[in-house]
Amino acid sequence: MDLQDKLRRMHKKTTPLSKPQKSLPDLSPFLGGEEIAGPEGSFWRIEKELPADLRHGPYRLGEIANVDLSRVCLWEGTSKGKFDPEDLVFLDTETTGLAGGTGTTAFLVGLGFWEGKSFRLEQFLMRDFPEEPPMLQEISEVLEPKKILITFNGRSFDWPLLQTRFTLSRMHKNIPAWEEHWDLLFWARRLWRKKLSSCSLNSLERNILNFFREGDIPGWEIPQRYFDFIRSGRGELLQDICEHNVWDILSMVGILLHLFGEKYRHAEGVECPREAIALGRIHEKNNRENAPEEYYLQAIQKGNKQVRVEALKNLALYYKKQQNWEKSRETWNSLLKIQENSILARVELAKIYEHRLPDPSKALQVTLQALVFAWHEGREREAAELDYRRKRLERKLKKPLKGKGF
Repeated sequence: MDLQDKLRRMHKKTTPLSKPQKSLPDLSPFLGGEEIAGPEGSFWRIEKELPADLRHGPYRLGEIANVDLSRVCLWEGTSKGKFDPEDLVFLDTETTGLAGGTGTTAFLVGLGFWEGKSFRLEQFLMRDFPEEPPMLQEISEVLEPKKILITFNGRSFDWPLLQTRFTLSRMHKNIPAWEEHWDLLFWARRLWRKKLSSCSLNSLERNILNFFREGDIPGWEIPQRYFDFIRSGRGELLQDICEHNVWDILSMVGILLHLFGEKYRHAEGVECPREAIALGRIHEKNNRENAPEEYYLQAIQKGNKQVRVEALKNLALYYKKQQNWEKSRETWNSLLKIQENSILARVELAKIYEHRLPDPSKALQVTLQALVFAWHEGREREAAELDYRRKRLERKLKKPLKGKGF
């Protein structure tokens, strides 16, 4: 036996037996859709074309075609350019775990976007883990022409997870470079964190969209349900998950339409005082001239005592930032009429009377009042600071001011 024969025999002994290919289930009876097969493998895709007049909560899907996208400047502060509704894509994932990390996989990726005269939904599903690369390849091709990614908590979870999966599949060049990423969770928190106990998507559906899911699968149950499918191949286990994913996407559309609607365009259209205060803060942060004042005044007009106190405080501090000392003084005094023990209001008035509208006697008067409340409430640090201010003002006046202001 020559050397070549020996090597051939050794190769036969060491070559592992190929594993039989796992038979992947046909999901069409349960989910619809079809298997997409290519050179890199296969995966399952479900496509739906939803009519423009289909309602989700109070909104029709077709309204996305006419939405004023310039309104994004309210929520993002700035925008890189003008966009068309067909530039938007809504993305939501269902994953094998809720913690993220390299061990977590997005087994279902749902995309929603406006195309022509209808809203298009595409769901990409891997029936087993080897189907991930071809699925990601197809997703990248669908996302490629889009400019704006819209998610709910996607900056922290969905999109970083997908970026990781692209990278681990050696497809980092396929990762889209978005012009903008709008995470609706961040916008919702800015507007509703004082109004709602939770800003979860389910909470916004119930409280903002008046939409209630029936028979929905809890998010925490989804990973185990998928693993059960992997073991059993029972397609019916995925029905609730796919429906859950669709609802998530449609609710994102509804929240976007709500935030970009006419309701928040002008202060007089905002009936909820908590929302008016939040919008005042948002406009203030974005340096919108006069707008913060209008929203704070709306909250003062519509709110109860607690809300009016908060709105007056924000308005007074806004006037301070604008260096409108007279209006700031008037607003702090208005706050004291409904919250007599406000130390903050008196401290700010003392600053105004000492430095901006010079009247050392009044500055000392409100300082002494604030000092009494600080002592009474056991706020030692503030009392020490106020006592220091008192001594400085008394030196300015060259004699103590006794018995005034009590």
